[in-house]
Amino acid sequence: MELPLPVKTIYFYRQNKNRYCISQYAEIKCLDISTFEKVSSARYKDEGIVVLSGEDELKLISGPARVDIFILFVCTEGKFQVNVNMSTIVVSEGNVLLCKPNDLIDENVFFPGFQGYVLCLSPQIIRECVPGDGLWKQAFRHRDKSVIQVSPETFKVLALYGDLLCLKTRAESRRSRGREAVLSIIRSLQCELLDELDECYAVDDEQQRQRDVLFRNFIDLLIGGKVKSRAVSWYSDRLFVTSKHLSTMCKLVSGRTAGDWIKEYVLMDIRFQLKYSDKSIKEISEMMNFPNLSFFAKYVRTNLGDSPTDLRKKLRERK
Repeated sequence: MELPLPVKTIYFYRQNKNRYCISQYAEIKCLDISTFEKVSSARYKDEGIVVLSGEDELKLISGPARVDIFILFVCTEGKFQVNVNMSTIVVSEGNVLLCKPNDLIDENVFFPGFQGYVLCLSPQIIRECVPGDGLWKQAFRHRDKSVIQVSPETFKVLALYGDLLCLKTRAESRRSRGREAVLSIIRSLQCELLDELDECYAVDDEQQRQRDVLFRNFIDLLIGGKVKSRAVSWYSDRLFVTSKHLSTMCKLVSGRTAGDWIKEYVLMDIRFQLKYSDKSIKEISEMMNFPNLSFFAKYVRTNLGDSPTDLRKKLRERK
């Protein structure tokens, strides 16, 4: 069923006495930085940076949608629930949720008493704030852990940075150096997170840096297009390395081969399209560049255990 208006302007909410939630089949929208720059009540917004803190503002981070930016969600009180990459995640006080470019989100639930703040940052800002793409790199190394478990001491610091950020954005938004002040706070906040994450990855040699750069460039290619090639050679050719070398480096950096990463993203896209898109299975197959419907059906059954029709039914019935 076609929606009468562009879906990025439509948000469907249901409220009961205990919670707010979103649950609606619709076309899949894209959450980019411009989505949040249009929010008139945002705490702060400047090129590539948006700060949200009010409950109504936070509801804009809803799905079904594909994320095209970094969204750092710090929960200071209460809890909320969100589906990220087809997995349900509960974020409670003391946790930090990091959504990365190409993540798929839907079905937000905000529980009573929830408080927190959100930083919406373009990839360019991430790289501007911390040289070497530190948070970018660690975000993908921790691909399976969207929720970052930080120590109580670090979380207290993050909460204080959040308070300072809200105060400074209110006071500095119209000053000539307001952006620099906000960037300094964001940079410090990122460094706190990196100190936590770097304990797991304390390697600092030239070979490791070269591997990291190749892996980052591979992920950039993988998430950069709406339709993803399933051939490792497509990516290796554009990175000027062999397929074997690319897979080996990906394995050393992330624990997974290039083929594993490609398959994860392709299957995630398939499941998301089947659950939320109004497109027919044949249209989804063609959109994702499968040679024919039969090949697509075999690919889905082999990797996900059901035919596309049965899988779509199960996904849409699942709560």
